[in-house]
Amino acid sequence: MANDRNEPSEAEMLASIVLGRGSAGYHGAAVQRSHRFPYHLFIQIENMAKVADAPVSAIINHLIECGLESVKKELPQNIVKQLRQTTESSLERPLKSITVETKRKVLSPSKKPRGK
Repeated sequence: MANDRNEPSEAEMLASIVLGRGSAGYHGAAVQRSHRFPYHLFIQIENMAKVADAPVSAIINHLIECGLESVKKELPQNIVKQLRQTTESSLERPLKSITVETKRKVLSPSKKPRGK
């Protein structure tokens, strides 16, 4: 486990999704934003989504969480506290809420075409 509270890290959770052992969900506000990914990064993200049988956007969100978690470990505590306070005040704004689920998909057997 990744921390003192025996909770999995974001990277551990994403790995379990890619391996088909885990699932995740999110219910809350979301912001739609366009972003240009370097091709070599997007190919890796897209391949991870295919292996996980999950939406690319869900993988991107988990990867962002992994990165934020990692960077915060490298910052001084006063900066982490400042980031947390700024984030909390921003989250108090009224926003539209959504629900996003990432689950392992169960595929049904394909139907064979009927003969003539």
